Amino acid sequence: MRPSLVLPARTHRSSGIHDPLLRRGYEACRRATRARGEIEYAVSLLLPPPLRAATWALYGAGVTVDCLADTAQPSDTKGAGRAERLEAWISAFDADLRDGGSTDPVRRALIHTMLTWNLPPGFMHTQLEQLRLDVHGRAFTTWQEWRSYNSLVTTPFVLRAASLLMRVAGLSAEPEAIALGVPEAAVAWQAAADAVILTDALVDLSEDLADGHVPLPDEALDEAGVRRADLLDRRGSPAFEEMVRRLAARARGWLDRTPVPPVLHPAVGIALGAYTDLYRLRLKAAAEAPAALLHHRPALPAGARRRVLLPARARAALAWALFPFPVRPCPPPDPAGPPSWSAGPVEVRPLAAGAHPVAAERRPVVPPAPHPSGARPPRLPAGAVPRHVAIVMDGNGRWATARGLPRTEGHRAGADALADVVRGALEIGLKYLTVYAFSTENWKRPADELHALMHAVPREMRRITDGAEPLDVRVRWAGLRSRLPADVVGALVEAEQSTRDRTGLTLTVCLNYGGRAEITAAAAHLAQEAVAGRIDPASVSEHAFARHLHVPELPDVDLLVRTGGDQRTSNFLPWQTTYAELLFLDTPWPEVDRRDLWNAIEQYARRTRRYGSVPRIPTQARPAHRA
Repeated sequence: MRPSLVLPARTHRSSGIHDPLLRRGYEACRRATRARGEIEYAVSLLLPPPLRAATWALYGAGVTVDCLADTAQPSDTKGAGRAERLEAWISAFDADLRDGGSTDPVRRALIHTMLTWNLPPGFMHTQLEQLRLDVHGRAFTTWQEWRSYNSLVTTPFVLRAASLLMRVAGLSAEPEAIALGVPEAAVAWQAAADAVILTDALVDLSEDLADGHVPLPDEALDEAGVRRADLLDRRGSPAFEEMVRRLAARARGWLDRTPVPPVLHPAVGIALGAYTDLYRLRLKAAAEAPAALLHHRPALPAGARRRVLLPARARAALAWALFPFPVRPCPPPDPAGPPSWSAGPVEVRPLAAGAHPVAAERRPVVPPAPHPSGARPPRLPAGAVPRHVAIVMDGNGRWATARGLPRTEGHRAGADALADVVRGALEIGLKYLTVYAFSTENWKRPADELHALMHAVPREMRRITDGAEPLDVRVRWAGLRSRLPADVVGALVEAEQSTRDRTGLTLTVCLNYGGRAEITAAAAHLAQEAVAGRIDPASVSEHAFARHLHVPELPDVDLLVRTGGDQRTSNFLPWQTTYAELLFLDTPWPEVDRRDLWNAIEQYARRTRRYGSVPRIPTQARPAHRA
């Protein structure tokens, strides 16, 4: 066997990869990683075989699809052919993902890695959305726009790949939860990801220019006095060279702000340290020869590269020998059956007092203003009002499209509808209201719509908790931190902190939420407790399980309402809605107000709920008048 084939063959055997087609896929990903990701491939060799193979699959599959989108054919017209090939690959990937396997070697390896390491099904969708936009070229006006795009589309893939290393260290699978709950951790990880992305934008500049694309924001060009047309024509200048040096210094500063967390397994820390050191070398090479970036991709200096990697390899090998970690990835399910997913360990949120800023002055809450029509809530007997109502707020996009408006306008109108429904919930005396704001599957949506949705979250949290008329509403958040921008996470946690003493209505916002992911994460956490001896498996009950859900104190849902005309629950609160009454409305969410909530509660009051026992007599209520 040739020496070049010994390493991958040994890696495949050690990782339990025996299927010939699967081996072909992992080998194709390894070669793509080695050809395109000089740093990523070098660092992957510091990891044990299972992690090494996973790194090749994640990075190599991305490179393969990127090449598919970048490679032009004679029949292509303005990117149309490339876009069609990319869409065909994505459609095939989605279908294969549902089946749990593929006849395409690369997709087979990628899906095998996602199943093995319990990566959620939406893991690749932000990366694929980025490729969709890159086919036609993505232009940025300001640094803020550039960073916002990265935080929603590019960065989540970087952090998710890093989360694979975190799992081996026995930590939360989310890098944002590192550093023992320090609130600056998410910002630091975002800065590191920005540094990597900016470095790649510099070193890949010649390839982007060949596609007619400048990957830097206009603000950066304007600050340096560099014309976009000159770059596309490969015309260098002293101003361009100075811009490269300044941007390299900026990226290095971002890297320096992200020290390797001290709580990691030493070998993982060594790998991450080598990764950042190699990126510093790449930045140095770019800054020393900026004019060359217009014409080719610079290579890392061989001598400096060896000085980083040789000691790192020795120290990593010693660390893995002295502190072996039981790398036991979950075997993928039988491809003939449906895949099962896990979101990893339960979410850990730093909610201790002082962990996040809260409003310096808490104004007294006020009663909700009446509806403009003068409508009042129906008068129902005690016990007739449900304790917990959950709503799937559906139909925003279709409502906007029907009026010739952008989908983002539908979400703005939907936010107004939510504000009115919250007031109606307070008026009728509802104790718990849970709304489905954004699912883990919604990351498939276009980047512009994602940007608008994420931008609206902090605004709506302030509107509910600290607006002109603060309401007696306690805010809770159910969902995953991963892939959410730092400002969105901060707004949600701050809303939880600043309203924790309010007692009127508990509003739970399900953002980046998936019901199956919540259940599997709770099961994983409960299993960890059992393995650690902190709980007797024989004593596990429904109540014990529920303590590990996102919001443990959330009671069962009494009434589940979905607007917009569809009649399905869409992975929303499957544990909590076991005995819920279901009500489906044709009305799109932007047209809903508190009167629709009251009418839904009236219908609930007239229903007979058995719970497997003797039915109770439906309650008669005075209907709410809708002006």
